[in-house]
Amino acid sequence: MAEGAMLRWSPVDWEDPAGGVIRLWPFLPTVVLPASLRRSIGAWDGLAFLLPDDEPQIWQEQADEEKASAGINRDAICTGGGILARMMIGMTFVEGVQTARFPDPEPRRLLLAAESSAGHGQRPVFFVEPEDEDWIEWVEACADEMVRIRQLIASVFGGRAWRKELKRAMRATRPPTRVRDEVTAQGLAEASSLAATWWWRAEAVLNEDIIRDRDARLAGRLRGALARLREGQVDGRSAPVLLVPIMQAWLPTMRSALKRQPEAESIEPEEEEE
Repeated sequence: MAEGAMLRWSPVDWEDPAGGVIRLWPFLPTVVLPASLRRSIGAWDGLAFLLPDDEPQIWQEQADEEKASAGINRDAICTGGGILARMMIGMTFVEGVQTARFPDPEPRRLLLAAESSAGHGQRPVFFVEPEDEDWIEWVEACADEMVRIRQLIASVFGGRAWRKELKRAMRATRPPTRVRDEVTAQGLAEASSLAATWWWRAEAVLNEDIIRDRDARLAGRLRGALARLREGQVDGRSAPVLLVPIMQAWLPTMRSALKRQPEAESIEPEEEEE
């Protein structure tokens, strides 16, 4: 994200020239958002996650673990070290907001809404992270980039880099105006800063080409998912809206990737298990 740009609390609609809308809806990892921010989603016809298709099983496992021992996932991350642990520890001190919750509250809530037959009825769900050879090569390129000497040296000064990035994140976020309770709004701003710091530090170990390739591939698959909606997944009375929950700090680069209009890549929705 460009220096001085602000992190968004409201969704961004990208209108596909072929028809329909891809709606990027920002959330904070492990944070339960208040109803006023949840309502910003608006009406939608299909749901797409920037995740692999085994994520629902992981969410269910986490839910079962939390039922047996509340906080077990949070504690495991906090003791594991690294930038994810720094974020999680910081989240536990945020006041006025439910944080460090597993499974990730907002994505799973939306999945359950899409699978429910009540209200709008069941809606198509896509998990757009690919599983082919090209993606494996991209993952391997990430691994190579992460173990470069300069990255190993930089990790020695991780605490200093974290504090510097956190200051930048604090300048880039503001309490959401939709949230009227001041304590909650300020807590969300603090959680936003922590999540952005974690994301930016994670992205810092990758070069721009790797990041651009990832976002372009995922954007193309989002366009493919939207194309499936246009083919009759919805009632056809209006342009279909594909809802994409995305981490707040990731939204700017994915928006840029969509604007470059990568070719739509065919993708099938997830099928319900019997």
